Amino acid sequence: MKAPPRLTLPAALTAAVLAITTLTPTAATEDAAPTTLSAEQQGNLVSKVVESDGEIVSTLVDGTTGESVLPDPALAGTRPTEGSLSGGAVMGQWAKSPTHFEQLAANSARTAAELEGASGGSEPSGTSGASGEEAVAGAASADPLGGAASWAPSGIKGTDVSNWQTSLNWTSLWNQGSRFAYVKSSEGDSITNRLFKQQYDGAGAVGMHRGGYHFAIPTRDSSGAKQADYFINNGGGWSADGRTLPGLLDIENNPYPSLYGNACYGFSQSEMVGWIRDFSNRYKARTGRLPAIYTNYYWWRDCTGNTSAFNDHPMHIAAYETTTPIVPSAWSTYDFWQWTDAGFAEEIDANVYRGSAAQLQDLVRNRYYKPLGGRAPAGTVTEVRPAGYTVKGAIGRQYQALGGSAVFGTPTGNERGGLVNGGVLQGFSKKHTFYWTSSTGAWPVNFNGAIGRTFAAGRWENGYGYPTSREITGLTGGGAYQTFRQGTAVNRLLWSSATGTHLVRENTGIGGVWKRGGYERGFGYPVGDEVGGLVNGGAHQVFRNGSAVYRILWSPTSGSHWLKENSAIGREWLAAGAERGYGYPTTDEYKYGTEIRQKFSKNFTVHYSTVTKRIWVTR
Repeated sequence: MKAPPRLTLPAALTAAVLAITTLTPTAATEDAAPTTLSAEQQGNLVSKVVESDGEIVSTLVDGTTGESVLPDPALAGTRPTEGSLSGGAVMGQWAKSPTHFEQLAANSARTAAELEGASGGSEPSGTSGASGEEAVAGAASADPLGGAASWAPSGIKGTDVSNWQTSLNWTSLWNQGSRFAYVKSSEGDSITNRLFKQQYDGAGAVGMHRGGYHFAIPTRDSSGAKQADYFINNGGGWSADGRTLPGLLDIENNPYPSLYGNACYGFSQSEMVGWIRDFSNRYKARTGRLPAIYTNYYWWRDCTGNTSAFNDHPMHIAAYETTTPIVPSAWSTYDFWQWTDAGFAEEIDANVYRGSAAQLQDLVRNRYYKPLGGRAPAGTVTEVRPAGYTVKGAIGRQYQALGGSAVFGTPTGNERGGLVNGGVLQGFSKKHTFYWTSSTGAWPVNFNGAIGRTFAAGRWENGYGYPTSREITGLTGGGAYQTFRQGTAVNRLLWSSATGTHLVRENTGIGGVWKRGGYERGFGYPVGDEVGGLVNGGAHQVFRNGSAVYRILWSPTSGSHWLKENSAIGREWLAAGAERGYGYPTTDEYKYGTEIRQKFSKNFTVHYSTVTKRIWVTR
């Protein structure tokens, strides 16, 4: 077997990419060192999601040599072995030529080389300095009308990725408009995507909705239920967190005819319908959601007889070289359309969601989502009337989707409107209240817990705004959080047993530094709310991560920077009078040779020697 091609990285980049760090903030160089958001090693491969200069990049390297590992185009469409990086089928495999996979490998090399360039290397070979827009314009298949840059279907942009994209710049994709990503999770009942976690995490880190997809290999000894279990067990499940897309069943032309027969895997139409039903039933039983279905018109016609049995499932149609895709007759239109395999500057699969942003949110959050061109799922509950009260509409749907009376109890009254900004609330017997607005949707607040009690003490929606998520538990150190929005302000209430409940204002300078540092995994939990009114109009907030205490400070002239209070530099700054002494930090701590330094707004620089342990100040 041909060895996968490799991209040799210089020693400086190798060190930057291979160092597996924690998410606790560390001293940085003058150019901020990359922050590892997640890392995983499988065998000799290290896959990571790294934030560098504001960009989220996924990488895959050989853990021994430090070389970037790239897929082998010669293996496109071949049946992979368990744990293999290269090969395997992808969404739209039936329509993709061998040159497509060669391009994917080349683009992964280009992204890895661009990361090298950001670290001081030379311009990547083969790019000729072309911009992302020029790269897309040169892709012959990107535009069915003959000019990729001149046409794209309307809708919300997204992509899908697999193990063929070993290096991905998620920030670049976000900046080009991608707002969702489907990531290959599994294939058949024995193959997984070894890059699933880093691709899923990378998409999530920039704010995309993301979900897993499963490439089905229907055979008589591998049932739909068996493959649904395999999919869910390898990342393809769903949760009502407001970010996770329902799992996607990729059911299309057999990519391995020498192994499994004709395009329909040797199944009759009724057998194929039964296999899909088996998959769908098991997926719904375990996740509460119907999976979305990815297919193409001709396969669905030939292999299922154009069945209408699944038109309560969201339809993800594949159709290239057309401006009007044909969908199976059971759906009047599509939810998603994979319209090209050479979209974005990266020349990868491009999709659009046909509906509005609110409808996409409904798809993500609501297990009773009605497909744009289909029928509502059976058993959809629009109204229940326990205890003589009505639960209906958006609150009713979310109430049922998140567990109904078993979780929240029965209603203690009907909906009550007239709240600030047109809000509506409804209370339930287990001390939960659902709040709804047209911009935030319907979410519960749990008044049994510390976050709910803090929300109430802060004047409910009049203080913190309306919830935009449910309470999320299981954070590092056993913590929890819930986000709220008031106008343009995004407020996150965080709780841990060590710090209590406090607010982080996400879209202030201080909140931005805290988020970029890894949220509670980096700077830790807030030990108090943000404090303003400091000298020269400044503000600060203190956080604790274990024994480390961080203070993030902001002023109109210095911006936002962090200071470690119990480091040698932090203690010197505090002893000198804090911001009234040396001023506000104008840098984070950074390394300079054997020193750690930090600069302050009154032209002081505090030095600490890692060799002599001596500290001194210059001006």
